[in-house]
Amino acid sequence: MSADPRVVRTRAVLRQALMELLRQNDWDRITVASICRHAGVARSSFYEHLTSKAELLDEIFVDLTSNILPSAQPDAPLATLDWLVDHVAEVPEFFVHAMEGGRGGALLPRFRTALIRKLTEELTARSISHAAGKAAYVIGGSMACLAQKKDAASRADLQEMAARMLI
Repeated sequence: MSADPRVVRTRAVLRQALMELLRQNDWDRITVASICRHAGVARSSFYEHLTSKAELLDEIFVDLTSNILPSAQPDAPLATLDWLVDHVAEVPEFFVHAMEGGRGGALLPRFRTALIRKLTEELTARSISHAAGKAAYVIGGSMACLAQKKDAASRADLQEMAARMLI
């Protein structure tokens, strides 16, 4: 990514516009044109920086998960799971609606992929074998659990389930 302040600003307003639109609309109803209109950016500028709205969404998820600080200590809680619990607590209705099939087809799979990538890094740092497969299992199960327990699964519940799986 460019260090040019104009590029940084354009990408930031596009990310912000997409996040605001996602609060109001399902993914499938959001277009590049609507993102640009909401951001006050020309479509040609969008395509100078990005290839699709999915690429912009992936960038948002990378930004969101970049502040997860995993521990390599084997007995430490999994930072990725703690982050997931906190994130869902901020937008529980949005998350449950997405898990029930709302919000459009690409949103949840891309979010899950970003979390699996982050947890794979965390498990690899802990020298856990088959890190990618275990990360996919733990993230998928944790997301399903959080969606089923409308009162929100506790951090301890998810950490305990993950610890049992990772033995």
